[in-house]
Amino acid sequence: MEQKKRIFGKYWISVGNYDWGCSVDKAVLTLEEPVKGINPARLNVIERKMVTDESTPAFDTYEKNVNRTVVDAYPCDQNGERCEGESSYLAVELYAGPKEGSPLVCTTKYQIFIWSDPYELLFDYDGEYMLSIDPVYTKKITAADMFEKKSYTTDQGITYDYAAYSPEQKTDLLFVWLHGLGEGKMDGSDVYLPLLGRKGCTMAGKAFQETIGGAHILVPQCPTYWMDADGKRSNFAEGAIQADGTSYYTDSLDQFIDWYAKKVGAGKIVLAGCSNGGYMTLMLCINHPEKYRAAVPICESVPDAKISDESIKRLTQVPLYFVYSKDDPIVVPKLHAIPTIERLKKAGCRDLHVSVTDHVVDTSGKYKDKDGNPYQYMGHLSWIYYDNNETDDGTGLAAWNWIAEKIKDNE
Repeated sequence: MEQKKRIFGKYWISVGNYDWGCSVDKAVLTLEEPVKGINPARLNVIERKMVTDESTPAFDTYEKNVNRTVVDAYPCDQNGERCEGESSYLAVELYAGPKEGSPLVCTTKYQIFIWSDPYELLFDYDGEYMLSIDPVYTKKITAADMFEKKSYTTDQGITYDYAAYSPEQKTDLLFVWLHGLGEGKMDGSDVYLPLLGRKGCTMAGKAFQETIGGAHILVPQCPTYWMDADGKRSNFAEGAIQADGTSYYTDSLDQFIDWYAKKVGAGKIVLAGCSNGGYMTLMLCINHPEKYRAAVPICESVPDAKISDESIKRLTQVPLYFVYSKDDPIVVPKLHAIPTIERLKKAGCRDLHVSVTDHVVDTSGKYKDKDGNPYQYMGHLSWIYYDNNETDDGTGLAAWNWIAEKIKDNE
């Protein structure tokens, strides 16, 4: 029996940004000798990573091997671009889905996502030769790489790591995104996770930038979580945050945003955030309503019972576009957005818009459940509609387009 030729190599991975967050959707193999290509149907790829056992109080993790779906495999250049003929580089495209390919793991009782360690891909080819690929990837390219990673320390001594993007065109608009609980800072995370934890890279994309007329993007990463009352996580108990309607970070974050706006020459500021970030969005608007041209709180988590009448009055000064899904099991709308919106209406809020859905479902047509129906996400993920500019306030006005209107107002 003729022995198969063994070809040694290494690989790097590409992390794409999707509605549900991120998935490894491509690996580029660097081989010690050229190949003409391989049959994708005969290539098996196993993903070795950490996964979370949500049945345990501390969200324990364990290592697991998962079969990945190979979409295509072809000779390429060193950047992963398809080429003809033989090549020492081989691109392997992998299916990415809501439950397939995430390189992140949710760990600890604080429910923060970190990069899985280990995260490895194992390649097995049942063809004319054998692949012997080092399982440890050499580099990681992500959809967020166009953002700069930096940090800033406020007068209060609080250091914020942050991701930032500025378009080529001149603009005096600063758009600030405030992340949810899962993207806070922790060993094993980084400042790209507030982008990759949702479809956050759209903020630097052509569609978003053209719709709102160009904007600097600032994405701060909270040292703990925005709903933290004392900066020590003391109000996190039994898997939930006991919010009191304040945040330890309000003043320092306000100073940070002012500093960054001055740094990039932005005279207009728009806020948006989801869940914990929606909480912080309202905190900033309550404390300094005069500073913000518009704000988009998405599945915001400020208990209405903790918002005073005076705070409601201050919020009426800010143009607001709320987004939520009726079936949100994490931030129950009946205790948060719904009563707050009603109070804002009664208080005379003149620029108030609400996009509400029954559920959060895939609208791309790419992802379906076992019965062939559109894939349904957990109701908390209402930011998916925002990220795709598919929100609707009942008049057909989507949040991105509304932001564009607010930027033009009173210029």
